[in-house]
Amino acid sequence: MEKIYTAQEIAEQLKIKKTTVYELIKRGELQATKVGKQLRISQQQLDAYLGASQQPTPKPLATEKSTPIRAASDSAILQIDYLQNDSGLIISGQTAQIIELLKSCMEESGDSYPMLHSYMNSYNSLYSLYFQKTHLALLCLPYKKDGTRDHRLITGMLPGMSVCLTTLCDLWLGIYVKKGNPKRISGLPDFCRSDVITVNRERGCECRILLDDFLKETGYKSPQIDGYQKEMLSHLSVANAVSSGQADAGIGDLSQLNACPDLEGIPLVRASLLLVCDSSLQQHPAFPAIQRAVSAESFRSALKHFGGYDTSRTGELITL
Repeated sequence: MEKIYTAQEIAEQLKIKKTTVYELIKRGELQATKVGKQLRISQQQLDAYLGASQQPTPKPLATEKSTPIRAASDSAILQIDYLQNDSGLIISGQTAQIIELLKSCMEESGDSYPMLHSYMNSYNSLYSLYFQKTHLALLCLPYKKDGTRDHRLITGMLPGMSVCLTTLCDLWLGIYVKKGNPKRISGLPDFCRSDVITVNRERGCECRILLDDFLKETGYKSPQIDGYQKEMLSHLSVANAVSSGQADAGIGDLSQLNACPDLEGIPLVRASLLLVCDSSLQQHPAFPAIQRAVSAESFRSALKHFGGYDTSRTGELITL
């Protein structure tokens, strides 16, 4: 039977406030069903929200004398009041709780700027940044084996652009398995075993890239992986598939397992969660506000509260 959640349970999964869940429902971004006098959200409705790929097109960054940013190509977005402000920004990324935390820390410090969250994976976020469909892109970038970060994915997808990278935190990507690891899975080669059923992520997600790189390097073929074609649109969806017994294993952000007590994780690769923007955004009044929020102790403390996030590089700024 499909899982059904209360608004509070959705808030806990997404690491956002319960009032934010109701606001998402009110705006029509998250579908819900009324059972008596109570609202309930199904797993399918949650997956649809997490997989929604809105790609509004912002106008050039506004100054004090310029016209408001408007997403003229999407009539639904036009109804959102906070985009009718000349300081409004569009931020794309899949880690909703980090974006909500960033906005919350900015509000607490009095640096509140209207932001629209467009839910897209790392690859599509960079693509949208290049085509000026978003102002800020949240990117999960794995470390190389020597412990350094390979920025070629960024420079390759943003040719000719000067970009700023703000490190939000480090995390681990790994394999979700049931508590006790009944199938004795130790790494990606086990995905090719005939007795292991897996679940995959969509193209462009860092977890999918990690698996496809493994196939290319080792010579294994995707048909050897039972479940390779079954794509999920979020870490929580992968975790739910493993938790419910639909799959034995799947790749995800191990910090998300705090919401899944019946699962455990097998670390694969360390990665950085980066906020990427065109260097010209430094002229926008929101840029120093974002830097102040990321560097604030309240931001670091909240990340540690989530669990699984390393804040030793939080606030680090690099220009490419």
